[in-house]
Amino acid sequence: MNRFLLFAFPKACGRLRLRTPGLWIPLLLVLFCLQGDALAQIPPKPPAAALPAPAPAAPPKAPEAPPAPEPVAISDIAIQAETALAEVRQLENRARIEDVIQTAGDRLPLLERETGYRVQMARRLNRAAFSLESIQNLEEELRDIELRTAPLRRDLTRTALQNDRDLKELERLEAVWNATTKAAAEAAAPPDVLDRARDLSRTVAAAKKSVLEDRAKVLALQGRATDIGTQLADVRRMLADASERAVTRLLYRDSSPLWSGDFWAAWLRSFSVEAGENLVNQSIALGDYVRAHVRSFIFHACFLGLLIIALSAARSRVDILCETDEGLKGNRQIYDMPVVTALLLAMLFSTWFYPRPPRALWLMMGVLASAPLLAFARRVVDRRIYTLLLSVVIFYLLDRVRALFAPLPGVHRFMLLVEAFGLLLVMVAALRQYRREGLPESRAAARTLYYGSWTLFLLSALVLACNAGGYSRLADLVMRTTLSSAYTGAVLYVLTRAGEGLMHGMLYVPPLSFLAGVRRHRARIAMRINRWMQWLAFLLWIILTLQATGFLQQALGWLLALWKASFDIGSLNVAVSDIVLFVLVLWTTYQLSRLSRFFLEEEIFSRVRLDRGLPYAVSTTVHYIILLSGLVLALTAIGVDMTKFTIVAGALTVGIGFGLQNIVNNFVSGLIVLFERPVKVGDTVEIDGIVGRVQHIGIRATVIHSTTGAEVIIPNGKLIADKVTNWTLSSQLRQIAVPVVTKPDINVTRLKATLIKVARWNKQVLESPEPEVLFIKRGVDAFEFELRVWTGDLDAWLRVRSDLISDINDALSNQDLPAQAPDAGVNPAGPGVEQPQSPPAVTP
Repeated sequence: MNRFLLFAFPKACGRLRLRTPGLWIPLLLVLFCLQGDALAQIPPKPPAAALPAPAPAAPPKAPEAPPAPEPVAISDIAIQAETALAEVRQLENRARIEDVIQTAGDRLPLLERETGYRVQMARRLNRAAFSLESIQNLEEELRDIELRTAPLRRDLTRTALQNDRDLKELERLEAVWNATTKAAAEAAAPPDVLDRARDLSRTVAAAKKSVLEDRAKVLALQGRATDIGTQLADVRRMLADASERAVTRLLYRDSSPLWSGDFWAAWLRSFSVEAGENLVNQSIALGDYVRAHVRSFIFHACFLGLLIIALSAARSRVDILCETDEGLKGNRQIYDMPVVTALLLAMLFSTWFYPRPPRALWLMMGVLASAPLLAFARRVVDRRIYTLLLSVVIFYLLDRVRALFAPLPGVHRFMLLVEAFGLLLVMVAALRQYRREGLPESRAAARTLYYGSWTLFLLSALVLACNAGGYSRLADLVMRTTLSSAYTGAVLYVLTRAGEGLMHGMLYVPPLSFLAGVRRHRARIAMRINRWMQWLAFLLWIILTLQATGFLQQALGWLLALWKASFDIGSLNVAVSDIVLFVLVLWTTYQLSRLSRFFLEEEIFSRVRLDRGLPYAVSTTVHYIILLSGLVLALTAIGVDMTKFTIVAGALTVGIGFGLQNIVNNFVSGLIVLFERPVKVGDTVEIDGIVGRVQHIGIRATVIHSTTGAEVIIPNGKLIADKVTNWTLSSQLRQIAVPVVTKPDINVTRLKATLIKVARWNKQVLESPEPEVLFIKRGVDAFEFELRVWTGDLDAWLRVRSDLISDINDALSNQDLPAQAPDAGVNPAGPGVEQPQSPPAVTP
């Protein structure tokens, strides 16, 4: 402290301008004095020995015992006993707990057997070259077991918690009524009251014992379910390692070559030791699945029976319809064999009835589906293509049998060797037969036959070489992918043909048959449905082929990465997902617009009487509205802020108006034409000397089919701004005027009668309005008359006029009248334009 004052005090005095030593030295002395007084007042610090010892820590308090239960008063024992007894009965009669225990007890043994079998298979992964298919199948089976075990574990956990709550409640009741019984005995309660209390105590004790037994069962079942989950987790780690090895070491030699003695020793050892065990395990798994899904098999059989009955009933109806429908006639064979078609459809929908079946059941399904597949294909494909299809089906079934022996590497590899060699020999024989007999005339069939046979030949040779050289995993992948892809393509082709015929037949079944559009365009609709089914089958073929290779998840991962990818264009970041979503929304909107226009034209406008041209205007307006809505939805889907878009659009409106004024003018004029309808589709109009029929009114221009056969494109603005003659605005009638020139000495009455008679002879001339003959002009040496008639055939008015001129000349010549009509090919007003009509002349 003193040292601090010696250094700090002079500095402080310097800041206060007390630089004279005579001023701050006395102050320093005063401070020292004050410091001494303060230190004298502080009591001295006692020595260490004199300090009091710290108090010992208090020992931890023991947990307080729960308060003793309060016995029930003797006067309330009867009433409280009834309430307590009802509560005990409720705790004893928890049917849900019994159901959970029984369900878990029934299902856990099956799950334990299946888990043990899969664990046994997974343990072989460390010493066997498992294929990707085996790993994937095992992963799917483990996922199925996990999905079936999870609900049991959840129910057992809930039941265990409920048992704990029930046990606590029973312990409370037991303590209360034991105390009540003791207090009643000490208080010399009446015997009836004491017996009631003792009976209730015994009932509570019995209920507690029952709950404890249930609790023990639930905990035991819960432990078994937990053990299954632990085993599944261990197996998943093994499969993850095996899958990584199978993918990364696909091009590495993973087994002994064919010429090595180790291969044959391993084959004999695995065949003799593990083959029987593998088949027994597969049989047990199949039997357990069948017993657990008996209802599914019954429902599947009923579904097959209903299909057979429906197809058999439709066969007679189809025979009648085939007489008038050529498209349905080409698919008649589908209804001629209802059992075969029903079997194919039942196998197609088998996944609806059998959730996650074992591989053995899928093998049975494949064997059963091959028979109707070949029977159907025999009638719908060429004979030589059928031979190739038969070979594919046979070898695919052999490959499925080989897949059952995947846990036995030696047997699996030997069967692959035999399978590849047999397929190679079959393809060699097939190619030699094609060289002798030639290929089918159909180009598609010839390509399928030629390229398919050569592909199978080359791939089977590759499998044979890889398997012999010790690349068994690669050989298995190539063979499995080839046969699975070929078999899948054949099945999808047959199902597509069957679906085409079934959908064509469904168009004759209510309520589809009530639609006018379906009745008029049945063949077109069937063709569109068939095209969509083909695209769907192609997409499904790609997915199943990727799944057969084992790279479906990797392909989905690549697609997901591509979906999330983005790139920069200047300062703009564009995501692939936004582009795809934008295009998809626009395409969907366009298809919806086409469908809505088709529905309006076929179902609404055909049933409602509207003015001519109004249906086209409504259809076009709906088309524009749907497209505009789709554009807004597409922009919203990719995250475009429509508020900013509106501001930008408003700012650019002026510039767009000046720069694109002609286009905007034509667009607005087109809308005016559609709504005001001075010109409609189908009208015969004349504009700028061009006469023709309106075919299409578009956004910018209108297409007119002229009488000369040319397509004339006229901007919509001319239809509004220029003079347009519409010959069919209010009616389809057309007046035709034929001038007749005579000498002054003509018999006018006889001439008029002759002209009227000639007009009525022509079938294209209408009787109402009636034909009339007018005296147009009186000259010095000639009179001029005009025959005016009406026709409803607007497009043929020139031909009608020509026929009238010819008939008038013949009639006047036969009656020896000195008069003549103008030449048939001459039109005073020019080609394509009606001759101008003068007002009738007055005869003096």
